Amino acid sequence: MSCKRSNVPEDLSKTSVSDTVVITHKLSPEEKRDFSIKAKELEKDFPSSEFIITFVLMSHEFNEQYVKDFVQNVLRGIDHSSVITRLMRYVALLNCYVQNSYISVSHCEAFLGFGVMTKQEHKAIRECNFKSQLFKSEQARLLFIELREQNTWISSIHFIHPLVAKEVLNQLSEIHPQSEIAKDLLEEKVLLQHRFGQDEFIKFIRDLFLLRYRKSRGDSVDTFFSPMIEHVCKVEENTEKAIELLKAAYVRFDKDPFFAQQLARLHCSKKKFEEARKWAETAKSQLPHNSFILHTEGQVYRMWFNELFDKKKHNLTPDYVIELIELSLKSMDCFRAAEKAAKSEPDCMNDSAYFGEIDVGCRLLYLLSLQPVFSKNTGTENTELLKYLVTDHIPVEIEKLWFKFHSRLKGLYQTIYNALKWIADDVGYFQSEKVEDGVKLTKAEEHVHSPRKWLLRKTKEFAKFFSSEFLLSHTDIDVDSQFVRKMSIYKLGGGSTATILSILSDSKDERSSKKLEEIIDLYPEDVACQGLDDAGLANYIMSQIALGSVCPGSPKLLSLQKLRELCKRFLSTRKVFPPSVYLLTFLLYWPDSKVDNKPDVNKDNVLANALQTARALHEIRIKNVPVRKKRTNVLFFLGKGHGLQKIIHRSTIEKDIAGPLNEKRMKWDNDDLTKFNSVHRLLPNVHGWTENGRLYAEGHCKNNKIEILPLNASSVPHGSENVTFYLGFTFIGFVAYNIQLQTDSKV
Repeated sequence: MSCKRSNVPEDLSKTSVSDTVVITHKLSPEEKRDFSIKAKELEKDFPSSEFIITFVLMSHEFNEQYVKDFVQNVLRGIDHSSVITRLMRYVALLNCYVQNSYISVSHCEAFLGFGVMTKQEHKAIRECNFKSQLFKSEQARLLFIELREQNTWISSIHFIHPLVAKEVLNQLSEIHPQSEIAKDLLEEKVLLQHRFGQDEFIKFIRDLFLLRYRKSRGDSVDTFFSPMIEHVCKVEENTEKAIELLKAAYVRFDKDPFFAQQLARLHCSKKKFEEARKWAETAKSQLPHNSFILHTEGQVYRMWFNELFDKKKHNLTPDYVIELIELSLKSMDCFRAAEKAAKSEPDCMNDSAYFGEIDVGCRLLYLLSLQPVFSKNTGTENTELLKYLVTDHIPVEIEKLWFKFHSRLKGLYQTIYNALKWIADDVGYFQSEKVEDGVKLTKAEEHVHSPRKWLLRKTKEFAKFFSSEFLLSHTDIDVDSQFVRKMSIYKLGGGSTATILSILSDSKDERSSKKLEEIIDLYPEDVACQGLDDAGLANYIMSQIALGSVCPGSPKLLSLQKLRELCKRFLSTRKVFPPSVYLLTFLLYWPDSKVDNKPDVNKDNVLANALQTARALHEIRIKNVPVRKKRTNVLFFLGKGHGLQKIIHRSTIEKDIAGPLNEKRMKWDNDDLTKFNSVHRLLPNVHGWTENGRLYAEGHCKNNKIEILPLNASSVPHGSENVTFYLGFTFIGFVAYNIQLQTDSKV
């Protein structure tokens, strides 16, 4: 049976393996009737043709029970020892787990023993012989479909549908388990060494063993290993067999380091840490600068540390503590190496090592706090531990015992602080929340699905080891009081733009405003004269802006003019500041009709310089990664008030529309916003114009223009037109929503 790709319906030929559990397309009653009628016509006109099988299955919407019964009937009496059945097992395994996979006709010919075509052989005759050989099996004739791949023009064989392949594999694996089929496939030298179309075939095999399901790629679930390996571990309940498979694949693919990496991960998941370390080091020896492999090594040590710590948390002998400290520091070293490697990878934004470093670092601090030498409270909270971590002080009890670790442990503060800062900037730059507010997540899931919440929790966890009210009241202890005050602010959630704005997500504005006022109270009365560092001043200003958005009548608030005065430190073009600083500039210096009643070219210059620097920082951050994978996070919107009241945090809108402002809802073009009348009341229409596909708005002077980035580039009118839009504020500048054409006049 042969046909072109076009004969397989587009939505079915591209169905993901992850769709095999739930049929995403349902036929209407009319479509069902039409398909059934057409199927009967085809059966009548072509009684000996199997081409209608796909059509018949479609008429039943690929119903799970119908497919199961169909495959069971087809496979009845199949010869399990035949070479064609063996080929069928391999194709089913690939089609079930690897989307759009196939085995080329050339591979099939070699597998069936046709050899290399001689000059005397005619291609058409050879093709006829091949089909007669392959399709003399009734099962192959009914289940296989031959087509020519559009990208490679390779003639290939695969099952008529992934659901059918899945069911064939399920039924055939009752006699030959999937692990056995995969092992046999790795030993098929004829298939693996066949040169025609070899790259594509090898890629399918690698994906079978290595490729995990990802929701971000359209799969229905996330998996920790490749689905085939997970099947062997969970369904066949044979982790040792899965390990054997990966070892065989490692050898078969010339000791590929990525198979060694998977072996490290699999051993680690089963708490076989010595073996996991061996495989992680093997992978690293071949790819010493790959961020993912270095991250895996860090995870091995992290999980090893956690396992040993949890096992004997209440019986920590001195030698055991030394072993734990060594494991945790090795883990952090690996994570830092992964962070460094990731920065040099142009098409990758692998920031997972920062999460690992923070996690193990905080657990190490907790371990230290449990030691008898640090549990001698001279007042409250781990004062002795704090002195050890941030001063030259070393208790006599551990001076010799921990001599290898003192400098490393005293560097914990800066190490974890830097990692928290990186994650805070990342959360500020890019949309990261993958679940709606209110959905409960485990701590293990939080950093993936809600890094903003994870960051707030970890920042507080970190800060509690470096903040002490006792030290604030005892100036004789050699710890910088400003440092302790800073950590107290961190402990309340005031340590970064990301954590400050997380406070605004509280469903009760009263709680948010109370927490923000507590944070502001921790700052000195005259902020400008107290020598705050750049980060501290930026966090203070952001706390003011956040408070203004939930409690505009708070007595703690400063005026817009006063905040602009404080912000002047960040207007220097000779120094590059953290990206959150430029967000402050955008918020404070956007024209305010009540405050900015006179043209001021200096304010336009402030915005222009901030935009230029902010976009340059963003280019460095995002590298060559497509914008669709790291979408810009819109943090604030321009409201209808004046001063700080014109600044509206996104949580205000989310509370108003009773739902998250996710990607789907943020496509505010055309009539979508009519569903959110309250948003219309909150946000003013900003007037602007377009020039050559770019969008602009007027600055503080009529002759100056500010470029605005459209959320949806296709919504920008061609040519020169007057438009209105809603204005959003981000780390990289201004963005426009709901761009509407003004029909009265052109620019």
